[in-house]
Amino acid sequence: MKKIIILLLLIAFSLNSYAEEPFAPIGTSTAQFLTIGVGGREVAMGEAVTALTQGSGAVFWNPSGVVDAGSNDLYAAYNQWPAGIHVGALSYAYADPRIGTFSLNAKYVNFGEMEITTVEDPNGIGEMLQMTNYAIGLTYGRYLTDRVSMGLTAKLVKEKYGANGYTTLAWDVGLIYRAPFRNLKIGMSILNFSNKVQFSGSYINYSNSDSYLTNTELPFDYWSLPMTFRLGAVIDVFEAGPNKMIAALDMVHPNDNVEQYNIGIEYAYDATVFLRMGYRLTAYEGGFSTGFGLKWNMITLDYAISMMGHLGVTNRLSLGLNM
Repeated sequence: MKKIIILLLLIAFSLNSYAEEPFAPIGTSTAQFLTIGVGGREVAMGEAVTALTQGSGAVFWNPSGVVDAGSNDLYAAYNQWPAGIHVGALSYAYADPRIGTFSLNAKYVNFGEMEITTVEDPNGIGEMLQMTNYAIGLTYGRYLTDRVSMGLTAKLVKEKYGANGYTTLAWDVGLIYRAPFRNLKIGMSILNFSNKVQFSGSYINYSNSDSYLTNTELPFDYWSLPMTFRLGAVIDVFEAGPNKMIAALDMVHPNDNVEQYNIGIEYAYDATVFLRMGYRLTAYEGGFSTGFGLKWNMITLDYAISMMGHLGVTNRLSLGLNM
């Protein structure tokens, strides 16, 4: 257990080297669809959910939360994104009390139709660009002790735009510690840990005179995936009869942006009706989000709306079936 925690901390500290840069290294990683938050509950709480997320949907935030899934746990999420883009996620988890919990999960992007343009034909050539973005993962989680759970995801990540693309293997790992005081939970996760990737094919670099003057195609550069370290906590604020409120706080350290801080609260009535609100304190655009949830027997429905500044608002919906 100590070795696992030390390993996670060493990886997290290696990410801190980016904090020493004099500017935010925005635009230095690919596979940005991996950073789009899915789940009505998680987004409504300002994405302050590293210690809170649970069940089959937890694999997209902290894979150690998958241990709280039921015997059969099915999860689906849908995001309405700007520019007619749609993001979806699916996850199925099976829990065995003897060996742990397994989950098969996927995340994908639908860009819609986009016409190909060239320097000679900036208005389009009459052909549509074929784009593929998805990640398919297998997650395993189990309790290491009665208070500590761990989860690990191995996932295949693929991006392709026209004839150029790549496929790579990435990893997610996480821990959650459960304290006896007010149901306090502390969680940490590292997402999208992978080698650098290179798109296939070559291109003419119009910012390089040696390339475009001689019509010489160059290979694509190597890019990192958006590796992210998350640390968070959640605690019960009060509980009286059917009324309960919890509060959560997250610190998020990506390798391609400044450090982010998220806060969120959730009010529950009779563990059936939920009202939520959150804020991402260091978001460049927007940051506020809110939403609600309904739980009836085995079915959970969560909805969130989040503000994105000049990009408007986005709607997120998720549905869970726990058997």
